[in-house]
Amino acid sequence: MNLVRIDPFRDIRTLHSRFDRLFNNAFVHQPSVDRDEPRHTNWLPTVDVYEGDNQITLRAELPGLAEEDIELTIDKNRLTIKGEKRLETENADGSYQRIESSYGSFHRSFPLPDSIDQDKIVARFDNGVLNVTLPTTEEAQPKRIELKIN
Repeated sequence: MNLVRIDPFRDIRTLHSRFDRLFNNAFVHQPSVDRDEPRHTNWLPTVDVYEGDNQITLRAELPGLAEEDIELTIDKNRLTIKGEKRLETENADGSYQRIESSYGSFHRSFPLPDSIDQDKIVARFDNGVLNVTLPTTEEAQPKRIELKIN
């Protein structure tokens, strides 16, 4: 079973954002950043889900976040990752002239099959990558049945 979240409006939001940048840069003769109040953007971290024989592994790329910026919960067979990537507005060398990095809060949710052993879930966060190992229960693991032919 592969878990894939489809967001039909993601491409539309991306296109809308690109048009905004295009028209802002073409008609406004000032830096693309409002120094008094930076704009908050929506972003979704990329997530890979891999299903093995005895477990499902979820890998989320969360660059620029610290472990305390991430919240991981399970409720009613649904794994939820929440967090916020903050824009560092103070720079000792001067002011930003352009900001192209994505930042803001995010919320990703994934349905879990009943076969997940929720008491044995392990989450690791290292170098901006969150790895969640979701082991399956003993009953859900495949069993080999030996055939006896007479």
